[in-house]
Formats: sequence, C-alpha cells, structure tokens
Amino acid sequence: MLGNPRAVRLGIVGCVMTLFISIPVVSQAPAHPVNSIFGVYGQPSPGHDSIRVTKEADDRIGVDLKLYYANGHSCRVNKEGKWSRDHVAIVTEGVDANRPCRLNLFFENDRVLVKDEAFQCAQVYCGTRGKLDNASLPKFSPGRK
Repeated sequence: MLGNPRAVRLGIVGCVMTLFISIPVVSQAPAHPVNSIFGVYGQPSPGHDSIRVTKEADDRIGVDLKLYYANGHSCRVNKEGKWSRDHVAIVTEGVDANRPCRLNLFFENDRVLVKDEAFQCAQVYCGTRGKLDNASLPKFSPGRK
C-alpha cells in the first residue's frame, strides 16, 4: 500500500521541481555572430576614424581599426578575433609577454564599442595620445554625414 495519496503527490511534485532546478541554464547569447555586425563603422575615408569588421576563414572575424587623435597620433589594429558569447575577442601580443593585449568589440544599436581590457592594447597599437578603451563608432551609412 502506498500510504497517504497527498504525500505521494507532494513527493512527485518535489522530484519534478528538483529536476527542473538542476537543469543548467543555457545562455541566450548566439554561438555565432549575427550578420548585422559585419561592415564598416565610422567613416571609411582616409583620416577618419573607422572600424571594418569582416568574416574570415575558420570562423575568424577580421578587425581593421584606425582611430585618429591630436598631433598626428593614431591607433591602428589589423587583427583577427573570434566570436565569444556576445562580442568579438582579439588576443594578441602586449608590451609584456606575460600580459597579452585583450581587445573586445561589442555591438549594439548599430554601434561598435571597443574595450581594451587592462589597457594593454593601446600601449602597442597607439601613439602617445591614442586610446582604444571606450572608443565607439556608429555603423557607416552612405547617406549620413
């Protein structure tokens, strides 16, 4: 005999709830970048800030970045990265071999935002007055001035 039917139902409900609680949460971030991230941000003409994001072989993402600052100082990065959850991640050489440059590009509302983790990339890819962290450009639109 099974005993108290109400206790059996509560036990079943408890087992089902435990099952759902133990299921890992799957991230909503896409495994691959959406096509809308590819293109040019800023102005693609000489002397203007621009970031070109392209599809490359083997799920790599090309980033060609040019930023201009006072007195002729600039930042220039032409590297490949990989899609990582919600951004493009580039890991390359830093000033110190033990601290690589980690550059991340985030995309939202037709803009790109550059993050220079630990400020290691600007030391390698920028002149004295240049910086990469928090650089943000809108996606290029030929009709926009």
